[in-house]
Amino acid sequence: MTPTWTHAILYALSSLVGGFVGGWLIAYRVGRWRQGVDAQLASHQERLDSGKDRVRAVDVIESQVETVLNELRDMRKEMREDRSRFVTHEECERTHKDD
Repeated sequence: MTPTWTHAILYALSSLVGGFVGGWLIAYRVGRWRQGVDAQLASHQERLDSGKDRVRAVDVIESQVETVLNELRDMRKEMREDRSRFVTHEECERTHKDD
């Protein structure tokens, strides 16, 4: 095998593993988010089903919307934190020109 084939195989395996790990990471984060939303909604439903008059006055739809909005805000915050670690196109070009 020539070095170019070795590099091509190494890059292909690296890409495959990276895609696999990235997919698992996204699936984990989405699953964790969905589990949190479902748990909060189940908690609200249990409280409403308990029969207490004061709890029955809670508007279920409003609490569901608030839950979803809070989760979206958390996701946006996480995305902003992830994006802060990105490198700009100009910085990438400068780095590669130095090599």
